[in-house]
Amino acid sequence: MGPFVVRLDTQFGRGVTDIVLPPLGHLTANTHSAPLRLSATLLDVRISELTRELSAGGIDGLVARVQSDSGHALPLHAFRVIAVAGFGALLLGALAFRTRWVPLVTTILIAMSLVGGSEILALATFRSGAFATPTFSGSLALAADIIPPVRSAATKFDEFRAQLERVVDGAIKVYTSIQTSPVGEAGEIRVLHISDIHLSPLGLEFAKQISDGFDVDFIVDTGDTTSFGTPPENVVLNDIASMGRPYVWVRGNHDSRAFQEAMEKLPNAIVLDGTTTELDGIRLYGKGDPIKPPTIERLSDAVFESRVLAVDPFVLSDVERAPQPVDIVAVHDDRMAQSVAGHVPLVISGHFHVNGSRVQDGTLYLRVGTTGGSNFATFIPDEGIPLSAEVLYFEPGTPPRLVAYDLIEQSPKTGALTVTRHLVEQEFGTLTPSPSPSPMPSPTETGGLAGTASRTP
Repeated sequence: MGPFVVRLDTQFGRGVTDIVLPPLGHLTANTHSAPLRLSATLLDVRISELTRELSAGGIDGLVARVQSDSGHALPLHAFRVIAVAGFGALLLGALAFRTRWVPLVTTILIAMSLVGGSEILALATFRSGAFATPTFSGSLALAADIIPPVRSAATKFDEFRAQLERVVDGAIKVYTSIQTSPVGEAGEIRVLHISDIHLSPLGLEFAKQISDGFDVDFIVDTGDTTSFGTPPENVVLNDIASMGRPYVWVRGNHDSRAFQEAMEKLPNAIVLDGTTTELDGIRLYGKGDPIKPPTIERLSDAVFESRVLAVDPFVLSDVERAPQPVDIVAVHDDRMAQSVAGHVPLVISGHFHVNGSRVQDGTLYLRVGTTGGSNFATFIPDEGIPLSAEVLYFEPGTPPRLVAYDLIEQSPKTGALTVTRHLVEQEFGTLTPSPSPSPMPSPTETGGLAGTASRTP
């Protein structure tokens, strides 16, 4: 296909399409309903021919040629797959039926019809727009270059040519070592959300690699940066200072107030504790966790939960009294902000060491897992727990609008990385915050709010 040597593979399996780019990794998208797994593996790039194509027609000309060549290659491949099915049925049928021609021919026809019918169903249900929300497996350093830009993916994801151009363009830039463009288009605001590092040097390095590779505008850390609330843990502040980007932070239940005071002294840190800040047109509100580190006090589950829930009406009161509408509420434990549903577009949190998302009254709640890959019981890195982070993509405006987010996970044991793209409107619909008509508790109440969940010890 053009200057690319590509191997096409088809086998029975889940209805996905893989674009394999060795040794960079591969993109997988849920493209069709038929029980066929389609794969296109890049075997070679003829660099001299690629250079000529780019010089003559640019990326548009190259994509047009690849599209044209694929239009010829795919039908031939489809016929070959049917022929292979018929030949395989012939061999198996000959072993089973020998010279009984009627069942032998019937077997061949059934096999060819089954495969051909699956191909027709795959073609009829094929959704090229699925490549707007791919899963990428490969190198973290290359993920930002291979995954398509967010804004154009959100607005053009039905255009096959646009999708092909993005994938080809990203791969070309990596293979030919051309300076790559950022993951989003001009003006897009990128925010890295991390949480529950728990002193992990691996997690801090993971966060730094993402912030650099995805060229984020700023970082939001929703707490539990430390584990025990002791002064020696302040050593992690050196890594935070070296991030080189604004670092918005809210206290977690494992972070001490002394650590918060030390954090406030960093030139790039913005500590939120019942306060707001504005970065790149995005207004953030944050509130520190009311629980003290376990080295200071140990609480029963019931007392722990009641203290967390008691903060919720104060968070709502702060948000309602903010001089400008709040775009993001950042808390460590989202039970602290359950009453802001319908009042803000987005609430981000951590605490539970599990990735999750939900919508309530038009407000999107995003939980990120543990960026430090920490065990929930011991708060030390665990090889079986992936390092987790999210890159949030905002479209500038008044107010700025979250259009997508990437969930990034990496195994500390194998280094295997996955980046899964989520388009907000496609996954959750149009989100319009609207408060619930039920009356909210006043800020003087100290418990009895809805919602229960297990806590971090």
